[in-house]
Amino acid sequence: MGNLQAMEMLRDLAQRSSDKAVEDLGRLQRQQQDVERQLEQLMQYRDEYQRKLHATLASGVTSSQWRDYQQFLGSLEQAIAQQRLRLGDQQARVESGKRHWQGEHRRLNAYSTLHARGERELAHRAAKHEQRTSDELAAQLRRRQADSRHS
Repeated sequence: MGNLQAMEMLRDLAQRSSDKAVEDLGRLQRQQQDVERQLEQLMQYRDEYQRKLHATLASGVTSSQWRDYQQFLGSLEQAIAQQRLRLGDQQARVESGKRHWQGEHRRLNAYSTLHARGERELAHRAAKHEQRTSDELAAQLRRRQADSRHS
């Protein structure tokens, strides 16, 4: 019985750990979505800025305006490159979170299986004990009936 309680405690701990891993993975995935959204916004902003630049070039720009446009576009490209790096890092964290959750889930399944096996074994032993007791009572009853016939 104590072994079954210990297994139940381990299963409960594994359940909590698995639940936490799921929460952590969800948080990591939401963070990844935020990083992806920010990257998309930067790229859209760059594209809009380039369209405006092309429209402005048609009417002519000074060399200092051209230099300012080029510097700003360079800054945007740098920001996009940094955001792509952040996205790669976040994707790696998500993958790590997935592996962690999968390990916790496997551990939970193992403890759940062992606990269920222990419960089945305990129920089987209880049934055997009940059957043995019933058989003994039936045998005693038959002996009494046989003794009362012989008397």
